[in-house]
Amino acid sequence: MDFNAYWLTLMLRLSQTCLMAQIILAPLLLGGLRPWALAILAILTGIGIVAICLRAGPVQIRKHVLYLWLGIGGLIGWSALQSLGVWPLQAYPFNAQRIALVPNGWLNMAFYLIWLGGVLTLTALVARMQSHLTVIVARTLVFACALQVVLATSAELLGWQTTFWFAKQAHLGDWTGSFANRNAFGTLMAFGIVACLFLYYQTAASSRGKRLDQAGGWLALAMVFAASLTQSHSRLGFAMAIVGSALFVILTPNEITNRLKRLLLTILGCIAILGAAAVASPELWARFIDLSRTDLIQRDDLWMTALHAISERPITGWGADGIAVVIAHFATPDLNANANWFSSHNLWLDSSLVFGIPTTLILLAAIAIAFVAAIANGKHRDTRALLIALLGMGLLGSVGDWVMVMPALILPVVMMAMTRLEATFATRRARPAPLDRAAQSPVPDQAG
Repeated sequence: MDFNAYWLTLMLRLSQTCLMAQIILAPLLLGGLRPWALAILAILTGIGIVAICLRAGPVQIRKHVLYLWLGIGGLIGWSALQSLGVWPLQAYPFNAQRIALVPNGWLNMAFYLIWLGGVLTLTALVARMQSHLTVIVARTLVFACALQVVLATSAELLGWQTTFWFAKQAHLGDWTGSFANRNAFGTLMAFGIVACLFLYYQTAASSRGKRLDQAGGWLALAMVFAASLTQSHSRLGFAMAIVGSALFVILTPNEITNRLKRLLLTILGCIAILGAAAVASPELWARFIDLSRTDLIQRDDLWMTALHAISERPITGWGADGIAVVIAHFATPDLNANANWFSSHNLWLDSSLVFGIPTTLILLAAIAIAFVAAIANGKHRDTRALLIALLGMGLLGSVGDWVMVMPALILPVVMMAMTRLEATFATRRARPAPLDRAAQSPVPDQAG
């Protein structure tokens, strides 16, 4: 291997390592959402992009990546505009000619969006040169989940009610790993379960028995993650695991070609899992029973409060970092006023609170278009099934809580989506161009 080829390989591996390291580090950095943690992830992203740029030859940015940055620029621009004193006088909560309740709140959001855009750009660049990136991401995700299980198990055995050296203020007795939130830990375990199913299916074998013999370790890990999930007592994580696993099993090519039969078997499997969870973790089952309460454990009051606040400013929103102030002002009488409601526990309501309904609808439409484009390619049905499962889980998580915005949880989803999107566009570019009708015609050209 000559030096040039060695250099190209080295830079590609460095870029790929910078991506995979974030999947492992983000959970360890308390989810990765704190400014100092996000700064570490941003540095890794920057190193990866620089490494790609150091490769010989021009770096081509495709249209979908440019559209991504156009959208990010639009969100940042609108947030900054909300903070400028160019609006009619806003009476609440201060007499000021600006929309944003927290004038500088948009800066943190801008940093987050720029980092996320950088990750997606780096993923797109690496995916063009690494055809097995989906498998690599899945393996890295499984490793990150296994590391979290080790941390959670150690804390349980040693009786620690801490996240590293931070004392846990909530979710005492629940497995959280290096997170402070049981739903975040449970969501990561749910992603790990689906990743294990995908890796199990990736093993080529002539029969189910041989595949089980060669790749049964992935199923064993999936069961370990499922057991850890039940110990987190996360209802959302458990529901996401059921939905994601069912979607993957139904959509993945299988020896059972009849999808109705597969659907029935999947339903029976889910019922069996629910029964096992009820026996293995009475605490988790009791939390599901609590959902029958009329107050939905404050969720209904919180969502009604958010809807009331949105109705007051449906077009403009309230600006970044202002949700806590808005919730406190519009709180229903039954909502716990002593809690710090920094989120409505629904990301789409949060988006409407921050940006307004029109911007949220545009954002939702853009995500839907990208999703359809990513699954449009009929090749690699197992990869498509994995992406659909992850996106379905992400959608469920976004409706039930705020934790999906954590880098630790959003990274695997967006990396898988961008990798699939790159594969789709690569397939389209590889198709032969249609021949000219005149060239296809058996009748000689009479014009000359």
